[in-house]
Amino acid sequence: MGMASKNVGLAALKDQYLEYLRVERSASPHTLTNYEIDLRQWFHFASATGRLNLEQLADLKRIRDFLAAENKTYSRVTVARRLSVIKGFLKFAHREGFLAKNVSKLISLPRIPQKLPTVLKPKEVLALIEGIPTSNLRYKRIRAVVELFYSTGIRLSELVALNVEDVDFRAGTLRVMGKGSKERLVPLGRHCQSAIRDYIDSVPEIQKRGAGTPLFLNREGDRVSGRTVQRNLREFAVEVLGDRGNEVTPHTLRHSCATHLMGAGAGLREIQELLGHRSLVTTQKYTHVDIERLKASYKKAHPRGRSDTEPEASD
Repeated sequence: MGMASKNVGLAALKDQYLEYLRVERSASPHTLTNYEIDLRQWFHFASATGRLNLEQLADLKRIRDFLAAENKTYSRVTVARRLSVIKGFLKFAHREGFLAKNVSKLISLPRIPQKLPTVLKPKEVLALIEGIPTSNLRYKRIRAVVELFYSTGIRLSELVALNVEDVDFRAGTLRVMGKGSKERLVPLGRHCQSAIRDYIDSVPEIQKRGAGTPLFLNREGDRVSGRTVQRNLREFAVEVLGDRGNEVTPHTLRHSCATHLMGAGAGLREIQELLGHRSLVTTQKYTHVDIERLKASYKKAHPRGRSDTEPEASD
């Protein structure tokens, strides 16, 4: 495989790729950290066989050997993600003129069984929200966070990126910057608006600063981190819901929002727009999550849906 005319150090090319993901694909800091770890692992493996260069990294046999070694230690999901990172890096290197051939096309991703998301029952979400007191600023912040996740279904990265001016109380909407820098407006329920107002009114610094002020601040007055939000959410969820709280994450509330909307009759297209999914295929997983509701309705309504032990309804 011949090299293209351009040349660059691998460390610099890796940094360019990560910057591309950050700017062009709106990748979250957490995603970028994982991708950098994956690339570092791959570089380390490839360098063990001699001097490392881009041609070695694009060698299909070396890539297969790397994946075979990774399979001995890591889960299929992790290995599949690392292969996806390799493909993306090679595709980027080809597009930028550092590789003459796009070998990423020759690499197939393994099929991973889709794991259905954890979903809370409506009464569990209500218990979680009402179980968070509003006696101090920390409580008010996490209550507003939970209300936002459940009311709008936004992602963790989208929530921490919110600024105060993104909330329009008069219109009852929230402006969200999603993946690929795609902006969308989502409705805010009155309970969610109330929780956000209560939080903002308790933070004088937010009211002093102008546009560009983060909606959620940490103790130092800086934008709160995703890790802090995750940790606070888990702590309160365990406190309120017991062991069930260990399953509660921002994604759990996002999935619960979508599933409960579907259960109430919302259409896939509306849920796709709310969640900011690029493809309707991604949204369709909620049809699987809601299968128990469908089975119950079928059992109740279809003449042949009952079991032999259940009495038939009278005419």
